Amino acid sequence: MKYVFSYVTTEGAVRKINQDALFIVTARYKDDEIFFGAVCDGVGGLSGGEKASGYVCKRINAWFTEDFSELMSSGASILKIRKSLDDRLHQLSDNINAYAEKKNSDMATTFTSLLVIPQMRHILIAHVGDSRLYRIDDEEIKLMTSDHSVVAQEVRNGIITEEMAENDPRQNQLTNCIGAGLEDTSYDYSIADISEGSCYMLCSDGFRKKISSDEIQEYLAPSNNKDEKTITYNLECLKNKVMKRGEKDNITALMVKLC
Repeated sequence: MKYVFSYVTTEGAVRKINQDALFIVTARYKDDEIFFGAVCDGVGGLSGGEKASGYVCKRINAWFTEDFSELMSSGASILKIRKSLDDRLHQLSDNINAYAEKKNSDMATTFTSLLVIPQMRHILIAHVGDSRLYRIDDEEIKLMTSDHSVVAQEVRNGIITEEMAENDPRQNQLTNCIGAGLEDTSYDYSIADISEGSCYMLCSDGFRKKISSDEIQEYLAPSNNKDEKTITYNLECLKNKVMKRGEKDNITALMVKLC
C-alpha cells in the first residue's frame, strides 16, 4: 500500500491561538506501509484547549510507536489493537482531568483518527467530539463519523432538521470529548475494509461548517488529487473558501489517498 497525503492548518481570520493539532506517521512492517493520522480540536473557550489537543496528539503518536508496534509484532487482532487504543484514550482523558484540576483550569479536545493496516486489509477509525472523517470517491462522499454535539443529537432524534442545525447557536456544544472533567466517557470505533483508491479526509469543525459535502468532493475526489502538491493546493483552496465565507474558528484538514 502506498499513500499520498498532505494537510492544512491555521488559527483562522479571528483567533490568535490555533487550538487544533494533528499528526501523520507511517511505518513499514512486513514489506508494507502502515498509515496513522489524527486531528484534534481543542474545545473553544477553554483555557487549555490547545494544550489538550497537542498532548493527545503527542501521546497517541507515542502509542503508535510503542504499543501498536508490539501488538503487530505479537500478531494481535484488530480487536486487541482497538482495545489498546481505547485504553490509552481513557488514560489520557484521566491525565488531562487530573492536570486541569491541579491547575484549576479547563482542558478538553476532540479526537478523530484513521489507522490503515494493509497487512490486515482493514482500517480502524477512532472518534470523539465533532471533528470528522470523510471517505471520498469520484462517485460519492461519505461521512464516517457521528458528531457528539447537542445539535447533532437533536438531528438524530428528529427534534430539528439538518437545515435548522446549520444556523443553530449551540453548534459548538459537545456531548462528549476527551477531558472537560468527564468520567466514564466512551469513544466511537469503526473497523472497515480498506478502500484502495479512495481519499480519506479528517478535519476540525472549522474546516467544514462553511462548505458543502459536494464542494469537498469536487476538490478532494481521488481523480483530482494525484500527488502531494495537488492535495495541498486543493486543501488550501477549500481553506481559503471557508475563510472568505466568514469562518471564525481554527481550520484544520488532513487528507490521505490510498494508492
